[in-house]
Amino acid sequence: MTVIPQPTLYNQTMLDDDDFVASFVARRDTLETMCRRLKSVGPEDHGQHQILIGTRGMGKTSLLRRLAIEVKRDHDLSDRFVPLMFREEQYNVLRLRDFWRNCAESLAEWAESQGRDDLAEHLDDVVFSSSWDSDDGAAEQFEAEMQALGKRAVLLIDNLDLILDALKDEDRWTLRASLQARGGPILVGAATQSLKEGADRDAAFYEFFQPYYLEPLELQETETCMRALANQRGEVGRRVLRVMHTDPARLRVLHRLTGGNPRVLALTYRLLETEDSHSAMADLERLLDEVTPYYKARVEEYQTPLQRAVIDAIALHWDPVTTGQLSDITGVPTTTLSPQLTRLRKDGLIERVETSGSYAGHQVVERFLNIWYLMRHGTRRTRQRMRWLVAFLSSFYCKDELEEIGRTARATGRFDLWTRDYVHAFEQATQIAPARERLSLQSAGPRPDDTIAADHPASPEAKEAKEMSDKGVSLGRDGEDAAALEMFEEVIAHYSDSPDPQVKKQVARAMLNKGARLGQASDPAAEIETYDALIARHDDSDALPLQELVARAMLNKGVTLGQASDPAAEIETYDALIARYGDSDALPLQELVARAMLNKGVTLGQASDPAAEIETYDALIARYGDSDALPLQELVARAMLNKGARLGQASDPAAEIETYDALIARYGDSDALPLQELVAWAMLSKGA
Repeated sequence: MTVIPQPTLYNQTMLDDDDFVASFVARRDTLETMCRRLKSVGPEDHGQHQILIGTRGMGKTSLLRRLAIEVKRDHDLSDRFVPLMFREEQYNVLRLRDFWRNCAESLAEWAESQGRDDLAEHLDDVVFSSSWDSDDGAAEQFEAEMQALGKRAVLLIDNLDLILDALKDEDRWTLRASLQARGGPILVGAATQSLKEGADRDAAFYEFFQPYYLEPLELQETETCMRALANQRGEVGRRVLRVMHTDPARLRVLHRLTGGNPRVLALTYRLLETEDSHSAMADLERLLDEVTPYYKARVEEYQTPLQRAVIDAIALHWDPVTTGQLSDITGVPTTTLSPQLTRLRKDGLIERVETSGSYAGHQVVERFLNIWYLMRHGTRRTRQRMRWLVAFLSSFYCKDELEEIGRTARATGRFDLWTRDYVHAFEQATQIAPARERLSLQSAGPRPDDTIAADHPASPEAKEAKEMSDKGVSLGRDGEDAAALEMFEEVIAHYSDSPDPQVKKQVARAMLNKGARLGQASDPAAEIETYDALIARHDDSDALPLQELVARAMLNKGVTLGQASDPAAEIETYDALIARYGDSDALPLQELVARAMLNKGVTLGQASDPAAEIETYDALIARYGDSDALPLQELVARAMLNKGARLGQASDPAAEIETYDALIARYGDSDALPLQELVAWAMLSKGA
């Protein structure tokens, strides 16, 4: 398998075509639509011209290059078209002759890439000759070159608005005529906003282009992109797949931080690959440096002092700020602020969010941009200067992880290398970060411990088998995976034929632990094979200890199939577990059935089947909602929390709030910490 390099921010030419195609994981539907339209154009048909419209980072430049590659590689398209790429900003275009000369230079580059050095040299010789000195002459010469090739040019032009704005009105009408000619060039452009001419009935390019509006990625699209990147990154991507499956809320955080911006999403992906927290912080600082030109340009698109003052106040506030609060901060009347806020919302820079008060607040949509702004523009006060780090740490990590990062840093001596500002920010983030249960709104739950405490075995043989199995568990905890696997295999080999029920239990326990250890060693095929062997061996047992081990094997198998991106097989495994043990009155089996139902719901949600997801949560709630066993109560509460979150994503806020209220009413008086935390998260989600 070819492992693609980490994504770049600005210079796409650093990736060759193969790597670029492999890394192109967003906007595939748009690409397919554009290709279909291009294929429908005959040799002498009028051209169907298209334009991509989206803010910076939405994938316009990537789409243009990907379309160019597709035209080169698709036999039908390459037989009829020549894809011509241009530099992103053609500042030299003041007249039509400049435009057509740029087209000729792009054609020369294409010829060189195709081994047509003769054509490339010919174009280099003639492009600045007298025959290209006039607007009409340059257009005719370019048309002649394309006719000689017997193909039509596809002009892939970024920042098309800059070119059209630079041309005189009569030149725009002349260009339109050239593009409308039968067999003429086809223009596929890109711009950060709709062309001014597109809405002007008297303008040359009124309703001329078929537009494609590139909106921020939805959560499901974000997951698809991240999963595709992880699969293409080989071994280093396995951690990301594991995080996505066991902690889907992390993906929600990443989506919120990036605002669905594909460019920033691809870059922040690297933070998920980094297991070492110290390296993650270094990656974060480096990433913030890399995005500085990009974010700086976005802010500087707003030219007036008032616009920048409003952006500054919202970004430095971080939390949602009301119009009244903005007026107090800036000293500008609310009536003056309102049209500015409307413009910023329309541009997708800020969004309106509900607050705990009577008035809605405003915040920067792309939270990572806000983090960058805090880093770049914080004041001298430590708390403000480091707030960007507090914001990131408390958003990206849960409390448990931050506490573990702190313990590791102290144990390794890295804590002593942290600056006072960093320590202050880290400690503040640890205090405000949510606990794992609250962060993981869609969590599949932790993987079962698999270390089943055995009762006291009666026979010497059972005692010996238990001691060997316990030793394997201990070796695994010490990181000696090979020795642990060897010990589990020895238990299985020596005692598999024993009729003693206690020995059978220890053999099954060794098989379960062997499977779990194989999974940690990144051998999912062998892991699943081991679980299947355990399930087949004790498939018809009516002994509760063996049934519990079989159920755990089935649950683990389902989780592993999910990590291997096989959701259909994963759900099938959960359904088999539910069907087999769903009617049991034994609490250990009930808990495993409930976990399977919760996992199934999460997986259905990831597979874009929200109706089935909610139905699964409802089934779990109905089955175990009256239980007074804490493990089942916690899983029911998780199902209710997940259901509420899904209803919110489905734009049904009334049903969402009703679900949170039901959770709060059911478990609000509990003294159990896990339930208290889930109730607190429901209250927070309800008020968000």
